[in-house]
Amino acid sequence: MKTKFLIPVLAAIFAIGMSFTTIENESDPSQDYILQNGDFMPLGTELNCGTGVKTCKVKLQNGNVYDVYDAADPNSLKRGNGEVIIY
Repeated sequence: MKTKFLIPVLAAIFAIGMSFTTIENESDPSQDYILQNGDFMPLGTELNCGTGVKTCKVKLQNGNVYDVYDAADPNSLKRGNGEVIIY
């Protein structure tokens, strides 16, 4: 009799506890990101890529060229006129 009551109560407690463990991908609209060595690195600013449908790219001081993302999400490529921005 006790197990019929205890199992649903434990399931409810675990469900509530797991709801706090979800990872939320927060997007900061005032900065862009690059994907470097499998990790997203914030640029610290939002780049003006112009208008268009080509992927926005940035060239860092070390000479490497990276695609620009609006958020730390691989599905958020930033679009622009296709010019490489020197950063």
